Amino acid sequence: MKVQLFVENAIRTNSWVVIDEETDDAIIIDCGGGYEKILDFLNTQNANLKYILCTHGHFDHIVGIVEMQKNNINVPVYINKNDEFLAYQLNDMLGILGIAGPYPKINIDNFVDETSELKIGNKNIQIFQTPGHTPGGLCFKIENLLFSGDSLFHREIGRCDLPGGNFHSLINSLKSKILTVPEQTVVYPGHGSVTSIKEEKLFNPYLK
Repeated sequence: MKVQLFVENAIRTNSWVVIDEETDDAIIIDCGGGYEKILDFLNTQNANLKYILCTHGHFDHIVGIVEMQKNNINVPVYINKNDEFLAYQLNDMLGILGIAGPYPKINIDNFVDETSELKIGNKNIQIFQTPGHTPGGLCFKIENLLFSGDSLFHREIGRCDLPGGNFHSLINSLKSKILTVPEQTVVYPGHGSVTSIKEEKLFNPYLK
């Protein structure tokens, strides 16, 4: 499995490209901007982009998707139903931050949760619902790789003071679900550096 990082907006959001090297199937997990560079990279890898997964609906994780759709590049987009309202508030959030717009309304193709069946190539994608940073927060696990969005960072957790956030829900989500996966699992977060489940168990002060 090949993983490539793109960081293309002012908030330093991590956009992850995952390629199954056996089939050349690819997915994007969050797309915070710079979609042209991502598509160019996929072309150099001769990869077949299947869909985009959203860990949650905050603007800095979806604005690249809206830019793609604005330019008539349509790739299936999956998000949790409980974050639909956040995805549709994109222009409101950009306006508060003084970022130029407006952007068209994002097109969402499918709502996913823990019962959804997704694959990349022949490999299953395990979905964890991890509300707390947002009501519809998701984490995606592919083999020993976990894409945690803004639920879990390197020795940190996502903020819970934004609309729909809940600290106790996030802590419960992480302890009851994410920390149960094997310790050697590598964690690819929505911001910042890569970590592991083992490191977070040992050093994350919120997960003691």
